[in-house]
Amino acid sequence: MRSSRLFWIVAITTAAAAAAVSTSGCASDRASAATSAEAALPAVAVVRADNGTLESAIELSGNLVPETRVDIRSKLPGMLDKVLVQLGAAVTEGQTLATLDRREIDAQVDAAVAAVAVVRAGVDAADATLENAGQEVARARGLYEKGAIPKQRLEGAEMQWRAAKAQRDLAAANVEQASAALRRAHELQRDATLRAPIAGVIVARNFDAGNLVGPGGDPIVAVADLRTLKLEAGVSELEAGRLKADARARVTVAARPGEVFDGRVAAVAPEVDTRNRHFRVEIRVANKAGAMLSGMFATARIPTATAEGPVVPREAVFDRNGGRAVYRVQGDTVAIVPVTEGLSDGKRVVLTSGVQRGDKIVADARREVVAGSRVRVIEGK
Repeated sequence: MRSSRLFWIVAITTAAAAAAVSTSGCASDRASAATSAEAALPAVAVVRADNGTLESAIELSGNLVPETRVDIRSKLPGMLDKVLVQLGAAVTEGQTLATLDRREIDAQVDAAVAAVAVVRAGVDAADATLENAGQEVARARGLYEKGAIPKQRLEGAEMQWRAAKAQRDLAAANVEQASAALRRAHELQRDATLRAPIAGVIVARNFDAGNLVGPGGDPIVAVADLRTLKLEAGVSELEAGRLKADARARVTVAARPGEVFDGRVAAVAPEVDTRNRHFRVEIRVANKAGAMLSGMFATARIPTATAEGPVVPREAVFDRNGGRAVYRVQGDTVAIVPVTEGLSDGKRVVLTSGVQRGDKIVADARREVVAGSRVRVIEGK
């Protein structure tokens, strides 16, 4: 009897275990089947339409040049006596940069001084002759009035006075002429010394002492004020209409990665360049601590507008029935939602209607998705 009861206990236990194993196997099969079904759904990357602020801007690129640069050339043909500055040297306004050999010019000045002295002596002599002629006229007039001399004698004295007066005027004119020649000689003497017309830095030095130079040749040195640099570039008609003088610009330089310099739109040309249909724009930027050098390649970003709202990638929006739309995913089901686009920065766009903050949007609508279909969601940032 006891052996029969033990048999039934073992049999029941074995059956229960078998049933449990069978139930577990079925559940596992169902889970596996669900996983396989989900894996079979098309995978789509989605992003959340979080609120953000976008900025539209115009970007210009070009080389930086000094706001002010002056080439120093000799006004006179001659030989350089001294070049007193080196490339990169800081100079002040009026500082002597170079001098020409002045020996011939100094000799011309000495000759002009002597010429002035000669003609002034001639004026003194003409003054004396004129004074003597005037006295003779006075005596002749007195004698004529007394009947002591004929009228011809008086007329002869008056003629002598007029001749002396003409000689005096000629001597005075010679003084003016000689004085002008002396002033010109002094000007040549001053021109033989080349001075800096502005404060700045020597950015070019083309000659050494002993070279022959002249008005039509290369500059001896060049001085540039590097405290303010400018970037010049051309923009299209549409872009020119969005720019305003004194607009803020953020300038970056390839040679100074990570640094941003403050700039301003100094001018927008009022006339188009007929060669390329571009309007010239000039941006001035303060050269903080001399960090930028003339000739460096720079890019200026000029903000033109800002907007806030749900932001999605530009590729998430597509054309539909003459409007714009996005794929919105709720759970694992796709819906097509018409939207209105706002400001775009070229990579992202603000949606002004159709999408709420937090909605999941298919990141790239270039891959067509059927409305109402189920998808496997892969969330991105």
